[in-house]
Parts: sequence; C-alpha cells; structure tokens
Amino acid sequence: MEQRFRDNDNAEWGAYPAQVMCEETRNFPIPLEKGKKHTLGDLFDRTPKELISKVMLEEKVFKTWYSGRTVLIGDGAVTAMHDALALANLLYAMPTRTNQDVTKVFNEYQKERLPAVMEAFNYSQGISNILGRGIFGAIYLYIMTHMPTWLWRIVKLSNTVKFRPQAGFLKAIEVMGNIKPATSLSEQKARAVYEMQLQDTVASI
Repeated sequence: MEQRFRDNDNAEWGAYPAQVMCEETRNFPIPLEKGKKHTLGDLFDRTPKELISKVMLEEKVFKTWYSGRTVLIGDGAVTAMHDALALANLLYAMPTRTNQDVTKVFNEYQKERLPAVMEAFNYSQGISNILGRGIFGAIYLYIMTHMPTWLWRIVKLSNTVKFRPQAGFLKAIEVMGNIKPATSLSEQKARAVYEMQLQDTVASI
C-alpha cells in the first residue's frame, strides 16, 4: 500500500504522505498541561489514523475579498478575529444599508486589513523557506521552540500586542500594560458613532 501511494499521481496528498508528515513533526513540543511535556506525537497517537490527512493550503493572498454582500475573513484564529472585528466596526458605523454603502464598507475593510494580512503572509513564507533549508531550518526550529519567555517577549511580543483592537460600539476597555495599542480607523469610526449615540441618549433623558 505504501508503494502504491508513492507511485500514485496524487501521492503528495495521500495516506502515506500524511504518515510521513506525522513522523516528521511528531517531536514538535506543544503546551497542553502545565508542568508536563507533550509533543504533536501525543496527539497523533490518540487520533484514529483514518482521521489524519494532509491537505493543500493555497499559499497566496486573494486580490478579491468581496462580491455583492458576500465578504471573506482571514483564516487562522488571530487574523480571523481581527478581520471580523474590523468588519463589525465598519458595519456599525455604516450610514445606510444600501448596496453602495455595503460595497464601500467592504472596500474600506480590505484596505485596512490587507497590510496586516500581507505582513503575516510574508512572515509565514519566510519561516517556511527557512525551515526548508536542511540543517539551518532544524537549528532555527530548535531555537524558536526553546526560546526563553523573556527573550520571546523582546523579539516577538512587543510587536504583536500593539494590535489589540476593540469593538468601537462597546464601552472602551481600559488600556493596561506598557505598550500602547494601535487604534484602527474602523475602531475610530465605530467609536465616534457610539459616543454620539451616548450623547443623544443622555440628552433625551
């Protein structure tokens, strides 16, 4: 069977490549329980083999994000949440529900989120290229997975935590910590509408 998958035209995505992928990554450490060491292999061993597969991800950023009243948000937990929040802020501040304003909101949403998406995409591509460079990739992977917390904070965290978007249509959360968060245009728009509505509510009481 293994030989059949090796010779198959779709061998890159068959059962055998999935098995190889698991073996290549099974020693990668993952944080599951405090004080205990776990690896991806622990997850693989507890997962039925028929549920493990290798799928192809399109390694590109789409130029078209919306059509009519349908719009895309990014994959990955952080990107998707940031996209959804930016979109929610813009929809909240949308003056009317006409198709023209919907298209305008989608366009503003794409313009706001595209730079961050491209940054994440380029970073991912760079990491992929490094990891594919044999011994250099192995060394890099070892360093990244064994980096002390204090060093990780200096190298990565300071740049990451500045992107802490808020829902402009809710009460603002107090800013805590030493790193001032960047405020997006979508949040500013939603915040302006929210504050105006609060003033109108107070004035009517």
